[in-house]
Amino acid sequence: AKQGGSVLILAEVDVQTFTQSCKSKPGGWLEVQIANLTCTQHWVVYLRLLQEAIWPGGTLPKWPKPVRSQEQKQQTQEQAYQSLMKLLPALVPEVLGEEGYRKSWRHILDSLQNPLINRHLVYCICDLLLEFLIPEASSEEFQRSLLSCVSGSVERVPN
Repeated sequence: AKQGGSVLILAEVDVQTFTQSCKSKPGGWLEVQIANLTCTQHWVVYLRLLQEAIWPGGTLPKWPKPVRSQEQKQQTQEQAYQSLMKLLPALVPEVLGEEGYRKSWRHILDSLQNPLINRHLVYCICDLLLEFLIPEASSEEFQRSLLSCVSGSVERVPN
């Protein structure tokens, strides 16, 4: 039991060290990265990529894409893994240990193979995107107004 407590204390120290390292840089590394990823310019790119993925060339595809082989899927997964390994600064693998860092990314990639998790992730992203594009959408007043336009009656809305 004592050894387990020591591991928890070391893990907490590692997390605190990592957090302080991120905060000590001007603007905080993580905050800067998130700000860069969520700036308006990037949202425009994300939306264009999404539009092109759904409507290639501005039209719906006439037939579905051919099914990828298991080998192609494994190659794509390996490329994603290699990209993710290079994503975070060198401090993270040092804190987690090289093996822990690899296992963490493998676990994340394996989780993304679950259709239920993917569906939930898409819903969450759409929800965030909607809130980003239409901030007033989360207000009750806006929702009532929208519902009254769609249904013609506000009485059906529960309080």
